[in-house]
Amino acid sequence: MKNVLAVTARLKRCSIAISYENEIYETNKDIDAASNLVELADNLIKSNNIDLRKIEGIITASGPGSFTGIRAAHSFAKGLALTLKLPAASVSYFDVVKNIAALNMKNVAVAIKSEKGQVYYQTDEEFGICPHTSLEDKIKNAAALVGDAWIFCSSSLLNAKKAIYVDDFRRAKNLLSFSHLITQDSKIEPIYLSHSGNYENA
Repeated sequence: MKNVLAVTARLKRCSIAISYENEIYETNKDIDAASNLVELADNLIKSNNIDLRKIEGIITASGPGSFTGIRAAHSFAKGLALTLKLPAASVSYFDVVKNIAALNMKNVAVAIKSEKGQVYYQTDEEFGICPHTSLEDKIKNAAALVGDAWIFCSSSLLNAKKAIYVDDFRRAKNLLSFSHLITQDSKIEPIYLSHSGNYENA
């Protein structure tokens, strides 16, 4: 798709990006997501003379991350898609991080910082959430490490593996690479990670 709107949000951070007529327009603000996404999008659209009728699809992040932020972004994306009669899709931050790292290899582990000493992780074997003190056990068999949670790993483990620090993955513009996921049948679904190493779509 050529013209796509992407949106992500955390509790106090909003990001909107629009791929439009071979240009990318973006805004990122440290403001409350639930009450400011509509105004933020409206300002971006108007200031760049974007014709909403030419937008072909919408994409947002499925998580893992701030429950409130993901819900706010999903509500905005679903509402806009319904109003404009557009298809919409979501992509996980795990996939976004791997895409940014651009590692052409197998057995890559992703770890993303959460709150209260927790870490979201994904390996070839499992994914879930764990205390940061357990992260090394979860990713010890991986050949490479990507994400923003490697500060919790020992230098000996990091020296033994290829590690790429990726911390700016929540910007909406990073989702535009996944516009191929937007189809007439695609859906926006958040993921909920558990300590059992599983997830569920809402």
